[in-house]
This record gives sequence, C-alpha cells and structure tokens, in this order.
Amino acid sequence: DHPVPLLPPAVKPGDTIGLFCPAGPIRNMQSVTQGIDCLRDFGFRIKVVQELQEQVEPNEYLAASDVDRAEELQQLWQDDEVNALMAVRGGVGCLRLLELLDFTMFHDDPKLLIGFSDLTSLLAAIHRKSGLITLHGPVVSTLANSDRSSRQRLFTYMTGDYSSCPGNSDVKILRSGTATGPLIVGNLTTLIHLIGTPYEPEFTDAILVLEDTGESVYRLDRMLTQLSCCGKLHQPAGIILGNFDNNPGIPYDEIQYHHLCDRVLALTEECNCPVWSRYGIGHGTFNLALPYGMKGDMSSDGQLRLHPEQAGSTGSRSL
Repeated sequence: DHPVPLLPPAVKPGDTIGLFCPAGPIRNMQSVTQGIDCLRDFGFRIKVVQELQEQVEPNEYLAASDVDRAEELQQLWQDDEVNALMAVRGGVGCLRLLELLDFTMFHDDPKLLIGFSDLTSLLAAIHRKSGLITLHGPVVSTLANSDRSSRQRLFTYMTGDYSSCPGNSDVKILRSGTATGPLIVGNLTTLIHLIGTPYEPEFTDAILVLEDTGESVYRLDRMLTQLSCCGKLHQPAGIILGNFDNNPGIPYDEIQYHHLCDRVLALTEECNCPVWSRYGIGHGTFNLALPYGMKGDMSSDGQLRLHPEQAGSTGSRSL
C-alpha cells in the first residue's frame, strides 16, 4: 500500500534552511556560493554543521564517510532552528545512508527536504518509511544555474503554495488519457537500484515521473526493460518522461529521445496508461520542482494538477 502522505510545514522568509552533503563532494564552490545567495535572496537563513569546502581529490567520490554524512543529516533534522533541509549536491552515496537512518524522525518531526538526482534514494526511502512528502527539485549547486521559472516554482512550493503546477509548452502527449495517483519522481538509474530493497517505491496506481543524465539510450532501454520484467512498469496509473541527456547541458537529439519514448510506449502497451514526454525536470537549467508523494492528476490537456489537501499534517505508514 502507499504510505499515508504527510505534508511538512511550509517555510517562510526568515526561516532557516539546513544545508547538507549526503552524496558526492563539492567540486565547484562557486556554484554552491551562488546557490546560497539565491536562497538568501528569497529571504532564508542558512545553517551548516561544518564549513562547506571544495574537494579537489579526484579519487574521492563521497563528501565524507557514511556515518558522518548520516549524522550530518540527522543533526540538522533534529535542530529546532532548522525549518527545512536542502542538499548541496547529488553525485553518488545516498543509497549507502539508508541503513544508517532513523526513519521515525522524519514522521515525528516533519520538515521539507529538497533535492534530486542521487537524492532520489532519500526521497523514495523517506516517503516509503514515513509517508513524508519531499520536494524533488534543484540542489544548492544547481540553483543559480536553474532558469527563473524553476527557481520561482521551488520557492512557491517551499512556502506552501501548491495551487499552481504549470508544466512547459514542450510537453507532448504520447498516449492520451487521464490518471490520478501519488507522484513518484526521480532519477531512473537511482530508482532502479531501490528495486528489491525495503525502500522500493510503491508503483501501483502512482504517477511515475522519470529523468536521467549521462546515460546512453541503450542503457536506459535496459533499465526500463528491467522495470518491465519486475512488473513495475505495468503498475503506474501514468508515466511522465522528463529530460534525458548525454551529459548536463547536452540533451539527446530528436532521434535518441524518440527511441526512448517508443520503448516506453512499447513496454506499457498492455496497461495502456497515459504517457507524456518532455516535462521540465532533469539535470539541465529547466528543473521544475515536484512534490514526491503528493497526489496529482494527469489531465487530458497535458496539465499536471496537485492535491495538497489530500495530505495530512500527521500520518503513519499504511500496513
């Protein structure tokens, strides 16, 4: 069963955002500083456990040890001065934290957690174990490079206004229809690695929103086929494809993206769920925030509408 959705309190200008590094090390301090400036421009205060520093050692792919990264997250979460948490960057490593976290704290003291890419592991696990709705959106290091509409939508959702959920004019309806269900939003590669774990999302009757970066089409084909073989790709009420690219800033050409869309349509032909493409989430400058776990509607006109009123201020996991 889907967890009972728990909507964390909204934040407001003057509140404190805790910044944490759950995955890779900081490689570009300038982008982090610029992202912090964006948060301060929105009126937020910033808090960190320890000074953020750029790491230049190329063989280090984690920001710190697993224990230290888990403790950083838990320390900020338990800090009464911190109203929400935002990841500094993604990379790799969030999956390694899941066995170290006390998931009861996310339910007992709900706060907004923001991130994407490798953070998909955390968003999915936290929602599965506690029901907490999290926010799939820019991290600190990508915030300044996100376009104005992406930054504005992030701020709007952080402050509790989910009434508007515009997509983008490029959204294409590949298979028509309507769907209603909780949003499962994230990076395809990261979601694949949750299959068979206690943190695997509940795909049944969900709206599955996918993006990825740095993956060849044949690798995406293999991952989608695995989802299908596991029975997961037949379970969602609807599927939305975001941005897929060879590397950030280098999007797929039309032929590559067309192959990806065709494969999704072929794998979901039997269940006949609605499928959209070119929704504005991913590793580029256009990365619209979406609340992971909140119920939404895919309408026949290509609009995604949210239902925050169906989430509780308290909740527990369905058994």
